[in-house]
Amino acid sequence: MDRRIESILDEARLLGASDVVLKEDQKAIYRILGKLTESDQIVSRDELERFTSFLRPAGYVQEYLGGTSGMDVSFEYHGRYRVNCFSSMGKRCAALRVISDEIRTLKTLGLPEDLSRRVVERKGLSLIVGKTGAGKSTTLAAITQSILLYEKAHIITLEDPVEYRYSRMQGEITQREMGIDFPGFEVGIQDALRQSPDYIVIGEIRTLSALKAAISAAEAGHGIIGTIHSIGAARTLTRMLSMFSEAEKEFIRYQLSANLNFILSQKLTYSEMKAHLDYELMLNIPSMENTIREGRFNQMDNLILLGEKQGMKRFSVK
Repeated sequence: MDRRIESILDEARLLGASDVVLKEDQKAIYRILGKLTESDQIVSRDELERFTSFLRPAGYVQEYLGGTSGMDVSFEYHGRYRVNCFSSMGKRCAALRVISDEIRTLKTLGLPEDLSRRVVERKGLSLIVGKTGAGKSTTLAAITQSILLYEKAHIITLEDPVEYRYSRMQGEITQREMGIDFPGFEVGIQDALRQSPDYIVIGEIRTLSALKAAISAAEAGHGIIGTIHSIGAARTLTRMLSMFSEAEKEFIRYQLSANLNFILSQKLTYSEMKAHLDYELMLNIPSMENTIREGRFNQMDNLILLGEKQGMKRFSVK
């Protein structure tokens, strides 16, 4: 890998950056505690070209849209990174997410420790939702590692790209990367059902076909854990239903009411010294099940408030 890029990545980890943005002939940008900070180091076109060549794995399935191309991959250099390579006004760019060397526990994240136990006991569809940079992947990794630690189970992950590396512990894990091991999440989920899974971890549910496949897999009795770019249980369910035709919505509400486990919605706020995780947790208890089946999503906020004794929680800050 190019020495300039190595120097930038070393500096990013030293400063505690969560993200790095590289643009041709411009100074590198770090995101530290949610704010952008400019580096003194400038990246040239040649350096970005060498970096892109270094990243492209053998057998990578490249997608071309309208004559432009992008690439999502992960790599290791004194730690692990997720990177999206793209272009802007014809110039090369890359956005990198700095991945922690350690998979944190739910307790250290400030989340309920029994979430992974709920996944094990109830199976079904468990969703972690939030905006980009809200820590969804970190929470997903914490739940996955917890299941591996205590359960003799086979977990299949479908990722774009693979981020964290897991210890096997009691369970067995098979990590698959989109573009190398499977062409898309719908196909990945369908294939995983034939690969003896107990749990399927979906890096991101983006499309209608992937959502349908995830619901069907949960209905078949598997534990499905996935992320969606959304915020709040009510908005998430509204968004999910909006993807279906009017003729399908009643049946999908029934499927969700019967197979949804929980929706954990999270967001990060920042002080001068650290990041703070705030979350909303909706558990699919009987009263919530009826509300979902009948489509009364506007009542969910009140039900979450009333369900605090059962473990539900609203956001601390609106």
